[in-house]
Amino acid sequence: MSPRLTRISLVQQGVIAQNEFAKLLMMGSRGLIELAAPLTDEERRDFEIHIHGSYGSALAVQVKSVTELVRLSKNVRGLHCQFTVRAARVVNDPLFWYFFACLDRQTMRFVDPTFLVPSNIVHQQASPVKTGAFWEFTVQASMELGSNDRWTPYRVNTLDLGKKALAIMRRPRRVIPASLTFFPPPLAGEGWGGGLVLLRKR
Repeated sequence: MSPRLTRISLVQQGVIAQNEFAKLLMMGSRGLIELAAPLTDEERRDFEIHIHGSYGSALAVQVKSVTELVRLSKNVRGLHCQFTVRAARVVNDPLFWYFFACLDRQTMRFVDPTFLVPSNIVHQQASPVKTGAFWEFTVQASMELGSNDRWTPYRVNTLDLGKKALAIMRRPRRVIPASLTFFPPPLAGEGWGGGLVLLRKR
């Protein structure tokens, strides 16, 4: 007899979070958003999403989830998500976004709010630390209604996620200024090489 599992594995958590994200986008957009999972994950994309019939609107999204909230202070709950990326694979592109959410094991759904954030903002503001060939990022965002931290502009409730993604894809395409094409900033004593990837021109 197999040992009893007391909690889902990280692989299972990732699959559940990705499918929940896909469900919310498709249903929240009333079917306007199409999603495709890449056959390879060399560019750290969980999904390519676009508006039905409008292929020039595509975004790449990576889904990050946690299963517990933390206490940022006595009365403030927060989402704490830490992850590492090989320096050579850190890409800042206006078409590459991160999605962060807390997956509640009791209700079996995402906790409101979730966060949909451009990649360059994550790489700049998520407390970047370089260790060897890797960058470590830490997103620590308040979940409280009246908060006003650095992640507040990127909050989105689950039922609004489809509409938010549609609005992003319908915006005029924007190029990141040259001064912002490298993130995170180099550590002391490092040049701009740092193993980071330059924004790709489109």
